[in-house]
Amino acid sequence: MVLRSMIRIALMNRHYKDFFAEFASRAVHTAVALRLGRNRNTGAKHPVLLWCLPAYILFLIVVYCVGAMSAFGLLYWGTRAVNTWRRAFISSGSALSTLGFTTSTSIAGQWLSIPEGALGLGIVVFLFTFIPSYQAVIRSREDKTAWLYVRIGDPPTGVTLLEWCQRTGMAGNMSHLWEAWETWFRMLADTHSIVPMLAVSPSVQSGQSWVLAAAAVLGAAALAAFSVETGDVEAAKILRMGTRAFLAMADALGRASRTTEQGNARLSREKYEAARARLRSAGVPLKSEAGQETQWREFLALRGPYEEALFFVARQTFAPLDAVLIDMAER
Repeated sequence: MVLRSMIRIALMNRHYKDFFAEFASRAVHTAVALRLGRNRNTGAKHPVLLWCLPAYILFLIVVYCVGAMSAFGLLYWGTRAVNTWRRAFISSGSALSTLGFTTSTSIAGQWLSIPEGALGLGIVVFLFTFIPSYQAVIRSREDKTAWLYVRIGDPPTGVTLLEWCQRTGMAGNMSHLWEAWETWFRMLADTHSIVPMLAVSPSVQSGQSWVLAAAAVLGAAALAAFSVETGDVEAAKILRMGTRAFLAMADALGRASRTTEQGNARLSREKYEAARARLRSAGVPLKSEAGQETQWREFLALRGPYEEALFFVARQTFAPLDAVLIDMAER
């Protein structure tokens, strides 16, 4: 079970409901939730959340070591390699740590100590080998997050992103923007769903949130797809990729069921109209008001599939929910 868990986490490009990984992640997540309590201060939460990924990796190593030591201790006892339970577990710990201070002198005990020592080395070396790759994923995620915050401010929203596109002359054709963010969402789907604690790990810069950045980009894409007069159709593609990413992350973080009712109820028609009015005043080319009712229904249909998963991920990653409840017309 220990070896299978290590292979699943480090080598298989798919999320599994692994017992050891689930236990470690739930324990760390619960401890962080208790430590934060009802504290909504982003500055106070950030130093605590920075410990999530290191604590998860270290605690997972401890869980693996305890599991392997217990299993081999039972093998030492079952094969009569030692005489007492106490010696069985001490011999197991000696072999697992490769210290060899009390290796069993029996043939069975010596044969058991060889694979156990190899497993002990593997637990530490193998897992620590993947820490640089985890850090590379977080840096890649944060590069785009910082890019968005610098250009449209804090908190980022879909409307402010489209206003920035208008100011830079990109509003007529935003395909390059959507393609870049589609790659970002694909990276999230392929990494944060396999190791969910990567999602809990906060943004590098205090006061920034990759969840808010994702919400802003998806909100802008939903508006652009049916409300903005633009020559590209890439917005629909990024919405599909973003929806896939958040559904995968929500499932990996323990979402029990899927429903879009809660998501559809979060945005009122008044806020949608206010968003259109603000875009119109900024000079963003909008589609004809003749089909505004159809545009509203299609806009809701685009937001529904990803919005509930987005809010679940925000809750599980301790993102500022007040900011995720995006007022599209105001900042």
